[in-house]
Amino acid sequence: MARGAVRNFETALGALGVLALIITAILVTGWNPLPNVSQWWEKVADSTGKLATPDTTWTERVGGQPSAAIVANDAAIVVMRGTVEARALSTGAVLWQREADWAGVAGDGVNTVAVAGRRGQGLVALDPSTGKERWADKDVVGAWTYRDSVLTLACGGLTDCTLAARSPRDGAQIWKVTLPGIGRVLNGANPGLLGTEVMADAYRDAIKAMPRSIPAMLGFPIEQKVRVVDTAHGKLLGEQEPSNTTRIVVAGGKVLASTATPKDGGCRFSLEARDPATGKSVWKKEGYDLRTASGAGCEQRHDPGGSDTVLVATRGDNREVFLSPRDGHEMWAGAAGDEIVAADSQYGLVRTDGGKTLSVVGFDRGGRLWQQPVSAKADVAISRYAVLVRDSQEGKLTAYEPVSGRLLLDVKTTSDVIGVGEKGLMIGRGRTIGYLPFA
Repeated sequence: MARGAVRNFETALGALGVLALIITAILVTGWNPLPNVSQWWEKVADSTGKLATPDTTWTERVGGQPSAAIVANDAAIVVMRGTVEARALSTGAVLWQREADWAGVAGDGVNTVAVAGRRGQGLVALDPSTGKERWADKDVVGAWTYRDSVLTLACGGLTDCTLAARSPRDGAQIWKVTLPGIGRVLNGANPGLLGTEVMADAYRDAIKAMPRSIPAMLGFPIEQKVRVVDTAHGKLLGEQEPSNTTRIVVAGGKVLASTATPKDGGCRFSLEARDPATGKSVWKKEGYDLRTASGAGCEQRHDPGGSDTVLVATRGDNREVFLSPRDGHEMWAGAAGDEIVAADSQYGLVRTDGGKTLSVVGFDRGGRLWQQPVSAKADVAISRYAVLVRDSQEGKLTAYEPVSGRLLLDVKTTSDVIGVGEKGLMIGRGRTIGYLPFA
């Protein structure tokens, strides 16, 4: 037994010696084994199976880790670090590729363009299928991509910048306005503005990358103030100043002030909508929590969930509601225990029955349109084209038509959804991507 103990001790010393040599080599040469290990593991994972069952229309490996793959007509615009490329939606073949520090997609139908920018070189708008340049602006430092326009930010001086609205198809200028202050911090593709936030943790990048209609008013965070821009007329409507207890956002054509003040170990909430041009109060509600505050001091750290036309709130009796930012009326109120989990401009997703049932609310009709049993731990989201439900435990992904609940997709997969189109989904695992058409 003594000999065995000695051998074990000698083996341990030998292992420590090898480990010391490896560490010394790393310190001396700067060699990092982790990227190689990561790339090797990606290749192993990609080779062990398909992206989904039933299979994708095609499966291809791209040069980097995709942050999103935006469906643009017959192409998928794949955004990666330092690169943007287009893949044919039918075959996965590379249509074009371009170096870019940031990229996005704007427009709709025949007016759709892929927007790519490089620091110090400005922006180019490209045809999604051919990569042919449609228009460019070398002074642009950032852009917001919508279905009906592209907002570009150009900063020639040290302080003021110029915000311009352009036609996606040809870049024709619709209006321009000067943004006072250090606006150049708003650079890249779709830098954060002060409005509502997408509620879809597992699908956030894919859904945020989809171009939506431009809101009537936008709130730009500049020098710790909120500068409001009228996007219909290209006018600067003034500024609002938030505080530690008040969050200022812009939604539904109104400036919303969500206030949370500490009281009796909790937070007391109030919500006020102001006219962007005059600053006068339009409507006010007490006891409505937009989930913008957190912490013992009720610090304002978050934007409210919802869309430009719908706010997600919890009222004083702990019932969750969809609230109109335009006039403050309740568009829909849940029963005790109902949990609102997502919303866009047309539909809301609500979990009921302890999270085991997903209900879809239609704001136009003012009631529940359909419901579907789901896992209590499934990730859910609403997009323009589909309601998405991913059950990671079961390795299952389903998609439903928002208005009717018709089943669009039912597959076995552990891949991520990186793009949502009218006729299918782009999914990916590591650097491998593929297209899943709807049934």
